[in-house]
Parts: sequence; C-alpha cells; structure tokens
Amino acid sequence: KYSDGFGPKPADIIHVPFNDLHAVKAVMDDHTCAVVVEPIQGEGGVMAATPEFLQGLRDLCDQHQALLVFDEVQSGMGRTGDLFAYMHYGVTPDILTSAKALGGGFPVSAVLTTQDIASAFHVGSHGSTYGGNPLACAVAGAAFDIINTPEVLSGVNTKREQFVKHLQQIDAQYDVFSDIRGMGLLIGAELKPQYKGRARDFLYAAASEGTMVLNAGPDVMRFAPSLLVESQDIEEGMTRFAQAVKRVVQQ
Repeated sequence: KYSDGFGPKPADIIHVPFNDLHAVKAVMDDHTCAVVVEPIQGEGGVMAATPEFLQGLRDLCDQHQALLVFDEVQSGMGRTGDLFAYMHYGVTPDILTSAKALGGGFPVSAVLTTQDIASAFHVGSHGSTYGGNPLACAVAGAAFDIINTPEVLSGVNTKREQFVKHLQQIDAQYDVFSDIRGMGLLIGAELKPQYKGRARDFLYAAASEGTMVLNAGPDVMRFAPSLLVESQDIEEGMTRFAQAVKRVVQQ
C-alpha cells in the first residue's frame, strides 16, 4: 500500500504470502533473480519467519541460482539479541541490508554481501550523493562498537521479558491482545477482534499519557525501544501504556 500513487512501479516483482513456502515455489524458476525477505516483518505486523521458511528459501535460491536477500533494516543491529536476525536461524543470505539503527539514528546505510558478489562491483560502479560520508561512517562505527557487545546483546532479551510481562498483565486486566510476538526488542501485540483496526486509537491514547509507541498496520501495537532503555523507564512507560489501554477500552 505504501507504493500506491508512486508509479510506475518496477516490473516483474511478485509478492507472495509471508511464511508460505509453497507460494514461493509456485512462482520461482531459473529466471528468478532474487528473493527479498524480512526475517522478521516490521510494518507487516511484527511477524517472525519460521526456520523452515527461511531454510526453504535458501534451498530454492540455491536450486535456481537466485540470490537470497535479507532486509534487516528493522531486525538487525542487535534488535533481536543477536547482531543480525539471520544468526538466530542459521540461514545465511547472499546480501543483507542495514540502515537506521546502524547509525544510531544518524542517516547511513550499508549492504553486506559475499566476496564473490562484491567482486561484481568496482569503484564508481554504484554510488550515491551521501554514500561514504565520513561523519556517517564514524557514527556508524561508534554505534556498532556499542551494540556489538555481550552486555548490550544479552540485555535485549532481559528487557524483552520485562515488556512481555507488562503486556501480559495488561491483557489479563483488559482482554485486548490475541498474540504477543516478535524477537528481542522488536515486539508486536496483536489486538483482539473487537479492537481490530484500532491500533491508532491506542497509539494516540498512549501519546496523551506521555509515552510513545508504534503500530504495525491497523491491528498490531509495536514496541521497538532503545536497546539501552533503562529498566525504570520500561516500568514507567508500560504503566502509562496501561492507562492508555484503559482509556480506549472504556470509551
């Protein structure tokens, strides 16, 4: 839906349902160039791929000599408790994209790939106005050195448990969530049928309580805090979010 109104769109791109390996098999052949997938969907509702799905994609790409590309802009850089989400699955892509958290919020992006694929590039074959900005690279290097530490990465799942505990308590009190999912500090709370389509109501109510949350589509509340968020901030933020839920439920 985000591309509607921004045509003409690139041709010969086929979208298939997430986690449906049979649907991928049905459209792949030896003319397929690449398969692009988020290991954990962000805007799609904080849906994690099954191990069987990603391994199946790897096998299909090898079979058809296609490239497997992981979009890890949201799921990478420590978000899941590993440096990149693919590490949880034991499935290595040919190309991995990173951005946003890579620079701790400062604009920068990067593409990680194999030596074999990288050899197709030479200096000047692909660049951009902002590519290689020295300040951005310095910021990204500093952010990487902070994130890629045992203290930060191990803390991600500890902090996740704190969020999930609060969400479960909110659900026990107000009966609003049908599923709490995701990995690490990319958390999705799916709204029950009676609240479908009302994610923004919860978002605006939370803002009025002085806390910022996200939505992932109309039916899922998304929590993606700083990897360094303090325990007391989680407590206060989720207490405020509980008040927001109460406000919406009682409307």
